[in-house]
Amino acid sequence: MSQVRNATGFTLLELMITIAIMTIVSAFAVPSFQWLISINRLSSEANELIAGMNTARIEAIRSNARSILCRASVADDQVDAAEGCVEDADGSWAGWMVFVDADGSGSFNPDADTNPNEALVRTHVFRGNRLRVLPSEGLAAAGNRILYRPDGLARAVGETLLQTAVLRVCEPSPSMSDNARDVRLGGGSRIGVIRATTSGCTVPGDA
Repeated sequence: MSQVRNATGFTLLELMITIAIMTIVSAFAVPSFQWLISINRLSSEANELIAGMNTARIEAIRSNARSILCRASVADDQVDAAEGCVEDADGSWAGWMVFVDADGSGSFNPDADTNPNEALVRTHVFRGNRLRVLPSEGLAAAGNRILYRPDGLARAVGETLLQTAVLRVCEPSPSMSDNARDVRLGGGSRIGVIRATTSGCTVPGDA
């Protein structure tokens, strides 16, 4: 004789309780997940800046010529090197580029005949719709340029003193702590990162 087995499953009450629990868990998990994405993005962009500054320094020593990291314009999600360095003091950096300043002009102007050693070394575009990258007043006044000499030390264009600079990578947030990373250049060569909290992403002070 065959046995009849009763079908088992969730009752409507059990299903409603499960949905309620998942809703509560999601309400706590989603903001935490968004915070984690933001923190990772800030760290990633700050690390890219450090890599760019180190690249500029190494290239200056290697090529025995001036090397510059500067603010660059972006078109179609790519650095538009032909536009050269963006000197505007206002607004957020969209990207940056590193180039060998073979003719010592402070500008990117390669020419196969008159300036053949001028070379684009590295570029980067900042990601994230809410991301803001702000220079300190001193860096903005220096034309948004960090200029390394062949001795591996940074000095602004036309300056003999060692350059100091701060670039703040930030996402505006009224509640998130450590929502900024200050990439700092001190004494012409020392590079470091400091966490900061600034809800409105204000301009950083000079190093």
